Amino acid sequence: MKNQQNGFTLAEMLIAVLILAILATIAYPSYEKFVRDTRIENARADLIYNAQQLERYYIQNRTFIGFNNLKNDNRFFSIQFADGSPTADGFTLQARPNATTNANEQRVLQLNDSNILVICNSINDISNSGPSDTGCQIQP
Repeated sequence: MKNQQNGFTLAEMLIAVLILAILATIAYPSYEKFVRDTRIENARADLIYNAQQLERYYIQNRTFIGFNNLKNDNRFFSIQFADGSPTADGFTLQARPNATTNANEQRVLQLNDSNILVICNSINDISNSGPSDTGCQIQP
């Protein structure tokens, strides 16, 4: 009489776990990059939306001064005016990473009234020398 084997041996189980661990090690960094890039694109969309609202305000009032209706419901980036408030004939919006929900992110986005979007690796890059710095890139 033969004994029938039901289930897996310990060696088979260890091999399966090892294969899963290797796949997870390879896939996780790609997933993390995808999540970071998605958050950047959401911040970019919010900057563009706010710029459109500012342009509408300018058409009605012939100035950007007085606009105080920034949409800032992004969980991962805080959207604000780079210089504190807009000027009569221009503005620069900035999206900075939220320290509590997006602590690993260092990139900062800036969009001005000419629709030039700059993404810098850190706040120091954007405040030191702007888009000419090697840490900053002008986006199409």
